[in-house]
Parts: sequence; C-alpha cells; structure tokens
Amino acid sequence: MINKSKKFLETDMVKTNDRKHVRVNDILKVDYRKILQKDYETCKGKPEIIFKNTFGKPFEAPEIEEASLELLYRLIYQANQKIDRILDIMESKDAEKYESVGSECVNISGSGMRFISNQSFRIGDIIALRVFLPLASKTWINVLGKVVSSIEAETENKYDVSVKFEELSESDRDIIIGHVFKRQRELLRLTSKHA
Repeated sequence: MINKSKKFLETDMVKTNDRKHVRVNDILKVDYRKILQKDYETCKGKPEIIFKNTFGKPFEAPEIEEASLELLYRLIYQANQKIDRILDIMESKDAEKYESVGSECVNISGSGMRFISNQSFRIGDIIALRVFLPLASKTWINVLGKVVSSIEAETENKYDVSVKFEELSESDRDIIIGHVFKRQRELLRLTSKHA
C-alpha cells in the first residue's frame, strides 16, 4: 500500500508471522535518553521513577469546572517541582538532558518502535522514551525500550534505532494499539481517495 507522504513510502498494516502486534508508520515526536544499567536495575519494576527522573512529573491539564484553590495549589506545587528539576540538571555535572527527534517518521506497534536518533546505541541498552500521540485523552506515553537494533541511517550523524518495549503497562499498550488502528484507518481512507 502506498502513502503519498514525503517522509515514508510504504505503510505496513499486516500482521506477520514473527510479530505479535500490527505495526504502522506515523510521524510522531519522540523524546529519549539512555538509562544507565545500574539505574535500570535499581528501579526495575518501578519505571515511573525513571520517567520522573528523566522527564519530570507529568502535567495533566485540569478541566475548567474543576478549578479550585486546592487545584491551583497543586499546579503551583507541580511548577515548583519542575523548576527544582531544571535547577538540579543545571547544577549536576553528569546529568544529561533527554534528546528529542522532533516530528519524525517512526514505526510503532504495541510491542516496540523504530525511530531516528541523534546518537548510536548498543544492543541491549535501555532507553526512556516519551512518545507524543495525537489523542484527545492522553498526549504522551512514557515507556522503556530495550535496543534490539541501531544502525547508521541515510542522513549523516543519524541512527535508525529499534526498541522492544519493556515494563509497558497494559493500559498504555492499549492506548498505543488504539492509536495504531486509528492511524491505519486514516491511511486506508487516504489511499482509497487517491485510488
């Protein structure tokens, strides 16, 4: 099936025998940072600690009718925590900020994803990922990925990195799978219009 996008030509929408989940190409924003093995081992089973240390505490926008003094206090407290995190990063000599690939072509499924990185990784490296999904209820998914492939891309100083999701909650997996099927339907509508 051919898609007219400049970023990618082919759309994979079939389940193959060696894969558990259907994959789809999409253009998404991805933030990422390599996690040290000792930090991963320390937080094994508690990925939310890694995500908080990497990306900060997630902000969830409140509904307008929920605004109260208690809510305003919590929002100010969250802003204060983020400022503290920024100051910690700035003061720490060995803390590296996460990187972002902007809006790039990725290939995603409920079990893993492939994306373009600004750095090379080794097979087995653990990466904290924040994937921005265009959904109404949740805009991003935090997930750990174990590198299964990292090869030099066609663009200079870029790498094609494939990861298998680790410690992904079933609710987040369902959100990703829902996005994959939604994207497939959009691509099918586009290709049927151009056929």
